This record gives sequence, structure tokens and C-alpha cells, in this order.
Amino acid sequence: MNFFGKRKVVLVLALILFSYTPDVFAQEQECSSTDTTKTIDVNQMVNTLVKRIKLSGYAHVGFNYNSQESPRDEFKIARIIFMADARINKQFNMYFMFDFKSASLHELYRNYSASPYFNVRMGQFKTPFSIENPMSPTVLELIPCTSLVTGYMVGGGDALMMKGSSGRDMGLNVYGSFLKKKLDYSLAIMNGQGRNNSDANSQKDFVATVAAHPLRWLTLSTSMILGTGNIAVTPLSTTPNQYICSVAPGITGFKGNGNYTRNRYAAGFSVDTKHLGVRSEYMQGKDADFVSKGYYATACLKRIATNLDLIGSYDWLRIYSGKHNRYLGGLQYWFYPRCRFQLSYDYETADACRCQNAVQAQVQVRF
Repeated sequence: MNFFGKRKVVLVLALILFSYTPDVFAQEQECSSTDTTKTIDVNQMVNTLVKRIKLSGYAHVGFNYNSQESPRDEFKIARIIFMADARINKQFNMYFMFDFKSASLHELYRNYSASPYFNVRMGQFKTPFSIENPMSPTVLELIPCTSLVTGYMVGGGDALMMKGSSGRDMGLNVYGSFLKKKLDYSLAIMNGQGRNNSDANSQKDFVATVAAHPLRWLTLSTSMILGTGNIAVTPLSTTPNQYICSVAPGITGFKGNGNYTRNRYAAGFSVDTKHLGVRSEYMQGKDADFVSKGYYATACLKRIATNLDLIGSYDWLRIYSGKHNRYLGGLQYWFYPRCRFQLSYDYETADACRCQNAVQAQVQVRF
């Protein structure tokens, strides 16, 4: 089956999955007076599907120049996302997200909403850690999406933290709000192996987030992940019972089965007003015996001209490979609701490599 054929199969299976549930058509069934066979009116079925299934999506297409990459410049499609939200009844819904660019499943979960105070989600979804990780790329100000520290700590930017996971994992999440939505909580038990991956050990990650909204425009948040990672290791020949990992040289504290301590902590705030948006977080992690840390600050000066925003951001990150700094400035123009053109320049320094200059342009279309 070719590449596009796989996409068609996935789309058909998704529609079938969401259109069939035990109680979706219960109210639309009619019984014949002379026959016990139940029939479903086609028009009613179509109307029910339209009412119960919400389809949406977005795409990011652009151009990148980076002084330290090869090739240095390229036109690229970052992502083509298809989403389906199936409302089964007032309490249950199922959500599906697929990326046609990478031909991979991003999210698939079933949600139960008992009340504003108590909701349950089970499946594959974004890890509820930090302010930035749960946010959609369609609202994040930066073309690279997340900050350096969020990308490392939870976003799958490194092999030690579920590389390629896009900040997603499989598990069970309980969440809700109190005090008229002035206090949010989220608790989760996750595999800790990232999206579309089987668990590699018997331990689970515990995730907790608490966010307060003392003012309509202010959010204060704190998060943590207490977990155990797993990665391929080799014995250290010079020291008995010591193991090292080839992707993270210099770190010790791995066990012989590849397990290692992987904890994360975050604290931050966000401000969102009519003319200004500011978000900043400090994060710290422990990978085996190494302590990583970093912070970011991103600001958006809204509507400096008609539908035009000014963006500025700074990142600092210290991990096993050294220190990283990134300075970014840019503009975004909203040419239609939820659709924008982005242009940015960033300058990044790192201990392990030469300084890099990057220019990025991107168009976002969402429906």
C-alpha cells in the first residue's frame, strides 16, 4: 500500500470508529408494527452524525533558513492535522488527532465529564505538565512551537525524555476546576514512553498540575512529573555496576536494565490581556544523577497595527550537553480568524556547537 493509500485507510477507519457507538442511534431506531426488526432512517443517521461529530484541522507550511543546517534553506510542511471530536452523549466523547505529514497518530482518547469538578480521560493525549506543553501550536507564538526548556523537559526534544513524542503519552488523567474555575487541577498516571510506543518498564509516571486564576488575565501554575525512564545502556568497563548511555555521555546513575530516575518540576505564570500576552516558566529535571534546568520568557504585543502582533522570546537551558541560549523576535499577522502569517529571526548559542542564525516564515490555516 502506498503512502497516500495509508492515509485513506486511516481516515476511513477513524470515521467508522467515531460513527459507531452502542448508544449513538438508540433514539433514531424505529420498530415495525408487524416486525421486530429495527431500522435506521438514512436521513436521521446523517443528521445524527453531523450533530455528534465535529471535524476540524489545521496546517503549517513555510520556509526555513538555518546557518548551521544542511541544507541551509528549504520550503517545508511542518504538520497537517486532522481532528475529530465525537459526542457520544452528555458525559462521554471520544477525540482523535492524526498528522498526515508524519502519517502518525497524535491523540486518541475517551473522555468522561461528570461535572466541572471531576473529569476522566483515558488514552493518548498531551502530558499535563507546565503551562506551555498542553497548548496547541495554533496559539503558540513561536514557529518552533515550544521553548527549548519545554521541548527538553516534556516535549520529546531529547532521547532521555521520550524523543519524538510531541509532548504526548498514554495514560489516565483526572482533572477539573473549583471555585468558579479559579482553581484547576490535573492528575495523571502515564506510561512514560511517549506516543505510539509500548511501555518499556513496569514503572509509571505520576503527573500533577495545579493552576490558579486569581485575576481574569493572570494564571499561576506549578507542575511535576515523578517517573522512571528507560534507555539502552552499556556497562562502564572501568567501574563495576556502573552503566552509561551513548546518547547522553557523562551521565551516570543508570541501572543495568536501562531504567533511570526521570523527574520534572515547573513553576510559572501567564498574563493575557487585550494588548499584551506574557508567559514565563522555570523548570528543573533530574535524569539519572544529572540535574537539568532552564527557563523561558515569551511576550506578545498585540495589535501594534491592524491584526499585527510583535513577538519576543528568550530561552536558557542547561542539560548534559551544555548550556543553550536562544533569542527570538518576530511578527504574526492574522489575515483571517485562527489563520496567520508568521515571520521570525532567532539567534542561538550552545556550548557544544557553533552559534546559529535562523529565519523562518510560516502560514497557518485552520478550519
